[in-house]
Amino acid sequence: MGVWSNLCSVVSSACSVISSVASSIGNSVVKSATSIVSLGVSLAAKVTDAIRSVGVSLGIIRPEDSLEELGEKAILSEKKPEDFDSINEYIDHLNNNVPFDKDKFDRLDDKELLARSSIGASITLKGINEKLDTVVTPEFMATVASQELETKEIVSTIKAYKENDLKLEDYDLYLNDELTLDETTKHSSALVEAYQKLEPELSIEEIENKVMGLSN
Repeated sequence: MGVWSNLCSVVSSACSVISSVASSIGNSVVKSATSIVSLGVSLAAKVTDAIRSVGVSLGIIRPEDSLEELGEKAILSEKKPEDFDSINEYIDHLNNNVPFDKDKFDRLDDKELLARSSIGASITLKGINEKLDTVVTPEFMATVASQELETKEIVSTIKAYKENDLKLEDYDLYLNDELTLDETTKHSSALVEAYQKLEPELSIEEIENKVMGLSN
């Protein structure tokens, strides 16, 4: 009970930290960051890692970038994402023009670090959406992070859904068999297409079995 209570306290406190800096980071980042934190400490960490990996693979952030530090710089910056033509320009601004106190940063506690990593992940997610011209939600990232999909599988799934005019928010419904037969077929076809591009050496039967296994 004590551990559970402490985890809930960290999540609640991190949400409060994010709300308190809304004027610095903008409402869209606040909403997404709060959604990430609300997943809980363990899943939020997986989602943040997944977003970071996708962000690096698409060139949104650099391999050496820390999402916690990105979040800290966003809090300290006088400019928000809306002040720039692209998220990449905003991230460049944070990296090049916003200094921060490393000693002070190193003394931050768990709730403050959770808030900052979620803010950094939210900013990166905005960059991913901008780059792929789609709407990837924290909830979708939570699903694929829980599945432990590889970065290339996540990106291919996002692209396949966009190319087939499918909503990523329905991916979880597909996995839980909560769509109509017609919709389920559309999702299956899109995913088979995605995995065929990823693993062209596999037979269609092997690909179909792999896609069927996603919902297990």
